[in-house]
Amino acid sequence: MMSCPSHPPVDFQFTNPEAGKIYGKGDTVFVAGMLQWEKELHGYEMTLTNTSTDSVVFSAHGHEDTKMLNISQMWINNVAGHSNMKLTIDAVTDHEGAKQSQDIHFHCHPM
Repeated sequence: MMSCPSHPPVDFQFTNPEAGKIYGKGDTVFVAGMLQWEKELHGYEMTLTNTSTDSVVFSAHGHEDTKMLNISQMWINNVAGHSNMKLTIDAVTDHEGAKQSQDIHFHCHPM
């Protein structure tokens, strides 16, 4: 997680996807969690990258000015080969684009 020394850390609380989990072809990968900060957040950005092919397979964003953001998204595993995946969740902390991030890594099977 990246954080500016003058800003308190964002609290990332994600129940899904589970780090290290293996998903089969056609499985739904749910992204469920919450971002919380003592100051006002200005939204989130989320990117799911297949690191085996270096390609973004899904992205989403939301803009909401609040101290707590609930995130609920989903993606269906449609990879063509065994794939290491990295979900990056960025908590946007100001209107100039400053952010704090967390990554979750998992694996997808093509069958």
